[in-house]
Amino acid sequence: MERRFVRRMALGLVLGALTIIPAVSASAGSMPGREPEAVRGRGFDHVAVLPALLPNSKENTSTIAQNNGTAPATIVMDIYTPAGVLIPSATVAYSNVPPGGTRVFAQALNSGLTPGFRGVGVISSDQPINALLVRDIESNVNFAKSYSIHNAYATGGTKVTLPYVANALNGLYNTRFAVANTGTTEACVTITYVFPGSSAAPVVDAGSGSLACSGGGYRIPVGGQIAFAPTAVDGAIPMPAATTNSLMAATLQTSSSTITVAVDAYLSGGLRKLASYDGFIVEPASASDLGTQISMPLAIKLDGFYTQYLLSNPNPTATTATITYVGNTGTYTVNLNIPANGTASHSVYEAAGGIPEGFVGAATITASQPIAAVLFRSKMTAPGSFVDEDLYTAVNGIPVNKATTTAKLPLIFRRAYQTGSFSGYNTWVSVSVADGGTANVTITAINDTSNTAPGCNAPGTYTTTKTINGSFIFYQNANVDTGLGASPPSCFWGGMTITSDRPIVVIANATNDLNRGDNDGLYNAFSN
Repeated sequence: MERRFVRRMALGLVLGALTIIPAVSASAGSMPGREPEAVRGRGFDHVAVLPALLPNSKENTSTIAQNNGTAPATIVMDIYTPAGVLIPSATVAYSNVPPGGTRVFAQALNSGLTPGFRGVGVISSDQPINALLVRDIESNVNFAKSYSIHNAYATGGTKVTLPYVANALNGLYNTRFAVANTGTTEACVTITYVFPGSSAAPVVDAGSGSLACSGGGYRIPVGGQIAFAPTAVDGAIPMPAATTNSLMAATLQTSSSTITVAVDAYLSGGLRKLASYDGFIVEPASASDLGTQISMPLAIKLDGFYTQYLLSNPNPTATTATITYVGNTGTYTVNLNIPANGTASHSVYEAAGGIPEGFVGAATITASQPIAAVLFRSKMTAPGSFVDEDLYTAVNGIPVNKATTTAKLPLIFRRAYQTGSFSGYNTWVSVSVADGGTANVTITAINDTSNTAPGCNAPGTYTTTKTINGSFIFYQNANVDTGLGASPPSCFWGGMTITSDRPIVVIANATNDLNRGDNDGLYNAFSN
């Protein structure tokens, strides 16, 4: 049966974007605003910065905010131009959001923005919050979709590393990364590109002319953002010519402010692949996302699904790393050498490790120095065919010492917009015990009463308990072990909180079978 293309306007706004993606071009359509402000957040104590690509005719973003506090929250979204100018007409507010509850800010429905606008979103609240940015890109040719999800954070770092960057590799593989200033002073950013195995000398890009600060580095105003890509499309700054047709890692550094970085990986033709991950903070050390033992909460080589890990060593000396895969078919190890300021990778289809078809599990990466690792998940048409389908997702590896006993997930679906033989929008949630042992978890899911899916906005709180040995995946579209209570609702669109008696690492994947294209978005749970 041919897959039908079903347009779900309200849902497409939600599950279709990228979280925390600092956007690029100047505001190409917005209501007049006031001059840049050095302080944001409306006087609230809790703020999340979503440098993001916002609506144009074929690309839209939505923000999902979750009340992470203990009392009902007022949650407000303000939107700024890339130059840091507030657009008052675009502000949206929700009040009385229950603890653990969620609300969606859909930029395509925001009457204060016009098609073509790109800018930065700032979520603020009188309670602690978690926020995701979801991106939805639609093809001009066949209406095929590409989805992806980013986590948004209130603060950034002075040094950030990106384990995977591509500039027209083989004329096909690309990345676009966006950099937002999360500090209170102008940021001056220098980028160093490095190549696998030190196959070429590093390329340093500090900007020039009007784009650069007087002391060097790309200039980013307070609350502003810039983006880099293979070409100047959508207002991005082209990556240096010396990086063309290359696979790389990159490190961004600023001494004048803090930044946050979001990366989109995509193909320049053919498949509708889009995957996103967040830059890893290296400095300050107190906020570092690096680790010597990293939990990779998913590893798979099954029915065409496969994973690949990309590692980045931002240190001035070489490091060794061992990947230990543990799953349903056994334990497998892979040893890697990562040059100073270099990168390395491993796919389950490589000979090293001997991972068999049918493997499903997780992995731990142990390194002699702190490193970063990002997980990519794809799908072939059949096992070993090496012909990919559209599906493409990415998520950050988490240092084991940063695993916590609480995980918050702002975007959870069960059969939203289900119709006929189509299941609609659904999620799965993977829970890994950080030390590989046994954990007892309690899951609480709260429905969003403001959602627009038919029959899906009734108030509801659902509780589940489960003992997990090593790792476990809760499929919300299943009939058992959904994480939505003993009697799951027929439809759910809301948020989830997981508590555990042992530290855990959690990721979630949102997908749908209503649209053509890459319908999956993978994201890290908030560990707070």
